[in-house]
Amino acid sequence: VFAKDAQGNLHAVAMVEGGYAHSFGDVNLPWDDYFSNFQKQIRNGYSLQAEAMGCFAEKFCAGVVVWQKGFDASEDGVSYSATETQDIKYIGPILGAQEYMGPGLLGVYVSAGFTHFSDKYSSYTRVDDMTFDDRFTRGAFGYLIDLKYHFCLGNHFMAGPSIGYYGFQVRIGDNGLWSDYKEYLSVNGFVVTASIGARF
Repeated sequence: VFAKDAQGNLHAVAMVEGGYAHSFGDVNLPWDDYFSNFQKQIRNGYSLQAEAMGCFAEKFCAGVVVWQKGFDASEDGVSYSATETQDIKYIGPILGAQEYMGPGLLGVYVSAGFTHFSDKYSSYTRVDDMTFDDRFTRGAFGYLIDLKYHFCLGNHFMAGPSIGYYGFQVRIGDNGLWSDYKEYLSVNGFVVTASIGARF
């Protein structure tokens, strides 16, 4: 929702989006490199995001953004099976700038805030009938950069794509299994979403 004042300038922006997310970086455990199908799965997931901003100048706004992203994978081989689920939550202040260009509104938004990362890994080896489960949860500093373009459909409706880039680096700490292989885990990726909105 893009709210305007009497002069037609934006004075409030609220957006709720959902779509596809693709991640790259160190997204799962080191010894799973030979699970090629597993690697492809864990890099693709969903994204949900909401922003609320007030415009303090004709083309600039500030507010807060929250988002959640989820990724999961599973592999079932002859001698083993494995599953992994990643859940990422974020909240932080956001600054943005927008300008009417052509048939729509172009906006650029940046944010830096708190990220909560959770990873649940489970594997089962049929040879020795052993099951291993590992839950890794940490908080970290994260960031988000969004580029959005909303086509104006008539006087009150808008629709368009959004491309975002996010990232964070979380310290492994003394979490037994992970700390044997690395000290930090870096996760980053692109998010592609579509939104439909209204303006008044």
